[in-house]
Amino acid sequence: MTTTVTTLKAATAPAQPAPRVREVRWELAAALRHFGRLGYEFGFNGHVSARAPEAPGHFWVNPFGVSISTVTPADFVLVDETGTIVEPRGNHAINGFAGNLALHTAIPEAEAVVHLHTPRAFIFSNHGEPPAPVNTDSALVTDLVGVSSTIWGATTEPTNVDLAAQGKRVILQKGHGFTTWGSSVGEAAFLLEAAERAADANLVLRGLGAHDVLAPEVVARWTLTPELARAHFEPAFTIAEREGLR
Repeated sequence: MTTTVTTLKAATAPAQPAPRVREVRWELAAALRHFGRLGYEFGFNGHVSARAPEAPGHFWVNPFGVSISTVTPADFVLVDETGTIVEPRGNHAINGFAGNLALHTAIPEAEAVVHLHTPRAFIFSNHGEPPAPVNTDSALVTDLVGVSSTIWGATTEPTNVDLAAQGKRVILQKGHGFTTWGSSVGEAAFLLEAAERAADANLVLRGLGAHDVLAPEVVARWTLTPELARAHFEPAFTIAEREGLR
């Protein structure tokens, strides 16, 4: 009897359609509402921002004190390149924008920056090292992660801006979770969600003891491109559209 063995090739991602044209503030609000559903809200800890296409040199920032689960596009606050509010929304203030502003200012490609206190990432960030590629979900981001301790005043570590300039779009801040940036809101948002999953997988497998990691060539095949990360976040935008986010 002859047995034929079929070798299955790794699936390739489909061609990515051109991004939908949506208002930046709408995309920021849709992303935050998605994160709210995932349980990422923790008090007022967390800030997202994006360049304002209609006002070069200005940025839309989520407001302090408004739940990410209920935020609307109209809630976002416009700030200038110094971080000063130039178009207030009622009495809304902003919180923790300095780190985002530094990335926007230094990295022309940083259209959007996301930082939330996601549960597993905040635990994992105590290790001060990138998550290992323990599965293909983790491999989406592991090669994109850089580590910084400068939030605590360290002077010998690379800063978030240094790491971003090296192409690290996912920045693990020791003891302070992840900051992600991208050329679109969808990209930066999906990178954060993928990094949280990678942190979760690493924590679970470390607790179980020894674990395997994927080979570098496998990781290279799975690493997200900006276009693919953006496309991965499209379902979250679709949900917001069908819910009638305005």
